[in-house]
Amino acid sequence: MEATRRRQHLGATGGPGAQLGASFLQARYIPFFLILFMYFSGCFTASKAESLIPGPALLLVAPSGLYYWYLVTEGQIFILFIFTFFAMLALVLHQKRKRLFLDSNGLFLFSSFALTLLLVALWVAWLWNDPVLRKKYPGVIYVPEPWAFYTLHVSSRH
Repeated sequence: MEATRRRQHLGATGGPGAQLGASFLQARYIPFFLILFMYFSGCFTASKAESLIPGPALLLVAPSGLYYWYLVTEGQIFILFIFTFFAMLALVLHQKRKRLFLDSNGLFLFSSFALTLLLVALWVAWLWNDPVLRKKYPGVIYVPEPWAFYTLHVSSRH
């Protein structure tokens, strides 16, 4: 009886109530972020004049940042995201020494990631003292899922 109950615990292997482990869910995003970083590494130019985001593209930074915010928070992949962001930042600083600048595509991607980091920080700060979500997401890194917030606070009002 105890063994059956243990198998049905969320995150355990086997049993009807089992879900995929968090490490597997994060691992499936590794190729996505690796490809984004590889793309980003090719977004440098020697001309500073080419290092501007066109006006219409600026309008798309907000939806792109919001999309990545949802991906990071709902997918629980903050660690992978922050490593990718810092790798991008390190690459920008390294290329700046070589007098290479981000082109418009690189600026767009970097701006989207910077906005995502800001949105995640605001999200965590806003829900920092929520006792129910704190219990659901224990640990040092606290990034609650939007769906958990919705089911806990929004859908219960209807």
